[in-house]
Amino acid sequence: MTPFKEIQRFINWKERFLRDYEKIEKGDLEAIREEVKKLLGEEPDERLLKALRSMYVGGMEHRVEDEEIRYWTNWAGVKTYETFNRFPLLSDIELAFVFWALGKLFVPLLMHERGVKSEPFKRLSREEQEEAVLDELDTIWETQLTLILQALQFLDLKSISSKKPSEG
Repeated sequence: MTPFKEIQRFINWKERFLRDYEKIEKGDLEAIREEVKKLLGEEPDERLLKALRSMYVGGMEHRVEDEEIRYWTNWAGVKTYETFNRFPLLSDIELAFVFWALGKLFVPLLMHERGVKSEPFKRLSREEQEEAVLDELDTIWETQLTLILQALQFLDLKSISSKKPSEG
């Protein structure tokens, strides 16, 4: 695929994201808060919680009902958020789109036959598990995250952030 076709894929996801945005907005952040607090060792900020909620919805929520999938989704979301300095230039709705798209790409990888539910993965030490998940995440950062961020300029999400997506 050419880079523009890849960017076009994310542009095409806008309508699906806008349909899911209400689920993101109405989602319960308290359950996520407790799990992420354990990961971080401190109180997470609201933008991170909303980013993770977006990742759940993008990755299809029923998939993250599984404890292991949810743990690694949270872990990857926190890593992404921190690695990219909390995405300070993105509006809340743009941040939600970025993490929704990451969820669409990343959660299926966790569920893959060689993913976190596999016996070989479970036999790894915690450090090796983190390294394996980070390898997958790093690939997404290098190949997909840059395209998602480039696609944002064509999505015009900031213009709808002050009104409901259905009104935009």
